[in-house]
Amino acid sequence: MARILITGGETGLGLALTRAYTDGGHSVAVLCRETSPALDALAPDIHQGVDVANAAAVYRAAAALGDAAIDVLINNAGIMIEDDIDRIDIAAVRLQFEVNAMAPLNVALAFRRRLRRGAKLINISSRLGSIGDNESGDDYGYRMSKAAQNMLTANLAIELGKEDVIVAGIHPGIVATGMTGGKGTPADEVALDIKTLIDDLGEDRTGCFLDRHGKPLPW
Repeated sequence: MARILITGGETGLGLALTRAYTDGGHSVAVLCRETSPALDALAPDIHQGVDVANAAAVYRAAAALGDAAIDVLINNAGIMIEDDIDRIDIAAVRLQFEVNAMAPLNVALAFRRRLRRGAKLINISSRLGSIGDNESGDDYGYRMSKAAQNMLTANLAIELGKEDVIVAGIHPGIVATGMTGGKGTPADEVALDIKTLIDDLGEDRTGCFLDRHGKPLPW
């Protein structure tokens, strides 16, 4: 039985990932702002009231979780606020940086010493964060923050690789959640694909940016 830590596990893809791992018989801890009836029903180790963009809150959660080693850490929490060049809200851009880029860094730092050798740290990213694949523009805050997150993934792969931790960024595709207005692939299907990919990740794929089927994506 592996020990799994997931951020933003109360709804959407995070909830589906929590379900995939609990159904697989694993021990799952969830960091979230507020729990949900669906999350409560899965009965993971829930730590609510945690704003992962707040470093102090994340370190308090780490202390509450104790010293148990972590096998898989999934930075799933994220937000998207649509914009274009004619309607950019700088405060909204900053918020997306805090949640999509700074929060995964907070979590990685707070739980670094709990990652066992051979553990996997996964950042749920987006193809919209790819510089090489941007042909449409728009969504400034989201694209910029996810590009920053991708650089975090690359850096952590180098630094944590020295500690035998595998790090990767995964683009889940368009998932049918509140963020997408219910359009896309069912979250449970995506979560199972991601879990399978994580299970199969080896040292040879650390530092990669992948879609949920394991196909490499351009940075």
